Amino acid sequence: MVNRKMWIKRSFMSLSIALGLALVSGCGSVNHRLSLLDNYTPQPRTKVEVGKVTNQTGKTFNIIDMEQALADAFVQVLRKQNLLATGEEGNRLVLSSRIVEYEKGSALQRWMLPGWGSTVLTIEGELTHGERVVGTFQARRTVSIGGTLTIGAWRTIFASVAKDVVKDLRSKIPK
Repeated sequence: MVNRKMWIKRSFMSLSIALGLALVSGCGSVNHRLSLLDNYTPQPRTKVEVGKVTNQTGKTFNIIDMEQALADAFVQVLRKQNLLATGEEGNRLVLSSRIVEYEKGSALQRWMLPGWGSTVLTIEGELTHGERVVGTFQARRTVSIGGTLTIGAWRTIFASVAKDVVKDLRSKIPK
């Protein structure tokens, strides 16, 4: 009987800690996929140029330029991965993307009721080599639960999605 009570107490404490961390730090979903044509393999040391970024959501916001935020995020992540094209490379892919869904969300709403006030970003795009489309990608992230650490998720979600796409791309380019 004592062991059962202790087990219940420990289980409740563990669940409480996990729920508390989720509410403070934030949770959501992550989905991303990059596919290259079957007959295309990037050459070793191929670099990536950030191409055109378009907003197809029909929404605009005064406080953020979504296209520029995504383009800047791609540049930063590609630079960190040593994949950013500088203009001198022979082997180069151009990454063009479309923002197809964006919801700014609200950290206060997420804290009050998980799922309410979710921040969402969904992008799609192509990789081209010269004039030829050699690959496509899709990425979606949501921040649907969280509190104080999710403040500003409407801005940082662009970097998270860029990291997802570049991680997939890095795995396809031989070193």
